Amino acid sequence: YSKNHDSVGVIFASIVNFSEFYEESYEGGKECYRVLNELIGDFDDLLRKPEFRSVEKIKTIGSTYMAASGLNVQQMAEDDDDSPHAHLRALFNFALEMMGVLDDFNKNMLGFGFKLRIGFNHGPLTAGVIGTTKLFYDIWGDTVNIASRMDSTGVECRVQVSEESHAVLRAMGLEFDYRGTVNVKGKGQMRTYLYPKSGENACEGRTELAAGPGPFHVPLPANKTLASVSNPSSGFISSPSPQPKSTVRPPGARLPPGPAKCTEARDEGYRDAAQLPGKSPDTDIHPHPVPGPETPSQVHPAPLALQDEEEEESNELTRLNEEFYARL
Repeated sequence: YSKNHDSVGVIFASIVNFSEFYEESYEGGKECYRVLNELIGDFDDLLRKPEFRSVEKIKTIGSTYMAASGLNVQQMAEDDDDSPHAHLRALFNFALEMMGVLDDFNKNMLGFGFKLRIGFNHGPLTAGVIGTTKLFYDIWGDTVNIASRMDSTGVECRVQVSEESHAVLRAMGLEFDYRGTVNVKGKGQMRTYLYPKSGENACEGRTELAAGPGPFHVPLPANKTLASVSNPSSGFISSPSPQPKSTVRPPGARLPPGPAKCTEARDEGYRDAAQLPGKSPDTDIHPHPVPGPETPSQVHPAPLALQDEEEEESNELTRLNEEFYARL
């Protein structure tokens, strides 16, 4: 069985850092997959909302969630909205809701925070069932392939859309950042756009780790560290910075020059920082100076001074031996 559709929306939503959480040596990965199952179940619950009745889950591929809209022609005909692209707005809102669900899920995780990356596209495709055993409904076509590519080349915590989908969604009042071009197999270079706009990252300021275990508290595998701290600016987990080692200096020695400037890190991995709009490549982060004088630690003599002392002791011992034998 198969059927052609003229305009179907497709999203691929990937948990980009699930591989960092997964540890097969810990109960064969069973506990990690239990967590993934809980999260996928929360995504599935969104489909029960009336506003997402035109959205259908297609399948999950590892830690990637695939959904589509506009496949149920009869249901679309019964909707009051006359716009042929209303289901695309519903699918896009569904993608944004998935990010919100993930934020809530992360609040009940101890020592780890998942990140979502979504690719969006729409167009004609074929849907149906192929084979005679283990039957399941699936979709095929360039529209699906491009949506997958929008995900795989996307940016975490943002939705990447194709130029055609951008034109439709922009007409609905949504504002995007123009990203540039990405290479799509069989299609060449394609212009893409990102939502939300720069500075409105969907993950910033929303994900906060709970102080204690919640209903989905998951103990990390033995070799996973829980000694991580929450970054209040981004809401994600970052490892604590190592403390600088104290050095021993002779009295009166000058302090060494401070650390070199660190170029501001940016998570936009698709182009160099110098090409980002409105950003200066010379933007630096300056370390704060350490207040107050530094208390000197125990001072060890310099190697040359030690050598001189040893030579003096040897000469003194030789002189005493000569005097002793002279008296004999």
